[in-house]
Amino acid sequence: MEETTLAGFLSGFATAFFALHAYQLFRRNNASRLQLVLACIFVQWALFNLKDFLLTLHGYDNVNAQNIITLIDGLSLIGYTCLLYELITSNGWASWRKVGIMILGYLPFFIVYNLYPKNIVVYSYIICLFIAGTIIFLLWLRRASIYVRYIRANFSNIDGIDISWLRVVAWFFITCQLLWVFTVVVRSPWTDSLYYLLSIVLWQITLEYVLHQQPVSIEPQDAIEETEAQAINREYVFAQTLPTLIEEEQLYLNPTLSIKDLATHIGTNRTYLSDYFVHSLNTTFYDYINGLRIERKSVPLMKQHTDYTLERIASESGFQSISTFRRAFLKQKGVTPSKYRKTIINH
Repeated sequence: MEETTLAGFLSGFATAFFALHAYQLFRRNNASRLQLVLACIFVQWALFNLKDFLLTLHGYDNVNAQNIITLIDGLSLIGYTCLLYELITSNGWASWRKVGIMILGYLPFFIVYNLYPKNIVVYSYIICLFIAGTIIFLLWLRRASIYVRYIRANFSNIDGIDISWLRVVAWFFITCQLLWVFTVVVRSPWTDSLYYLLSIVLWQITLEYVLHQQPVSIEPQDAIEETEAQAINREYVFAQTLPTLIEEEQLYLNPTLSIKDLATHIGTNRTYLSDYFVHSLNTTFYDYINGLRIERKSVPLMKQHTDYTLERIASESGFQSISTFRRAFLKQKGVTPSKYRKTIINH
């Protein structure tokens, strides 16, 4: 009885949690599309938890009701899908039309269970959800890799547009989904309680990142008319002057420098310039500029001003955040900036 009461309390708390955050997101001034998508997902989760709360008022013994709830809870995959693809699409992926199309894929299971209310239908449903979720995630990974390549090829600072934080969210998501499957099999208030807690943690972390996530306008590549032979033997007229220009004018110290800005500055094509970094220098615009920031500014500052904080060094080197500075420094030097500075001081 106590565990049922705990599960009821947590489902009620989760209902309030999601409803409150959905309300705040909808009321937010200048809310982004991504934030509005998350608000709709929170409404979905608030309704899911509300039905669980109402169920606890009548006990956990009705197997048929539990199976129907399992079928309904599977709809959460729609919310996950909308969030993932909205993150990596500049013109907006999530729409009510796409949601409607995805719901149509669930209808056969609801119809079959209504005609044949057996556990085998529910287990088949879970297996299909697992397969569908895997396919959706693999397709997303492919598109996400394109997105990551784009931002690293076009921006020198990716704070607020990077999606590396999804790795943390992904582990919580996988844990929650495995626990959800376990609750379907075991049907215990204790596992339900743990699921409510983990789902709250999962979406709280997601909310914190989404609130700081900035939309990216992915521009189409500039057209470059050339034959295949010309593409292979392409010559970059700015190859000799570009490095000198960047260093003499210290363009790398501009924290918002983009490849579009640089292309305009030297009077060339953005795609042409990006191609130069990738195929001629074997790097990305992001890594090239951050490498200059570290070698030309960060390291000299560490040697000349041992009293400077890492935050100050990062800021004066053109980095917008200490976290980006640490990641770039570790990739460039193979050690963290704090360890690198210790070696300087000890010598």
